[in-house]
Amino acid sequence: MAIVEISDDRLIIKMQGARKLWTLKSELSIPLKNVIGIEIDTTAWQNSPTFGQKCAGADMYGFYFGGTFVQDGDKVFYDLKHKEKAVAILLKDEEYSRLVVGVDEPVTTLEAVRKELII
Repeated sequence: MAIVEISDDRLIIKMQGARKLWTLKSELSIPLKNVIGIEIDTTAWQNSPTFGQKCAGADMYGFYFGGTFVQDGDKVFYDLKHKEKAVAILLKDEEYSRLVVGVDEPVTTLEAVRKELII
């Protein structure tokens, strides 16, 4: 699971354990002003990338997605094993248009981030 934190007007996502290897990143740091939304996304597998769209990372279909993928012309970052724990973070003016990560407590994460959003 990823750890999502807010510190100094930034949304920080930390990958845990071996996922740092699969995603090729240990941490993402995004200014809160560039976060335009967050939602629980239990349909992540249905919207998942298809072969040929991976830029860098791991794609063990139906089991784990990690890394950078291209979907509908946009770069999307994944760190997701359990679709029922997925949150999608929508971004503007960033390298990625969306971050899809698995977290221990999706509802708590959603509420904490929404409370801090600058919209």
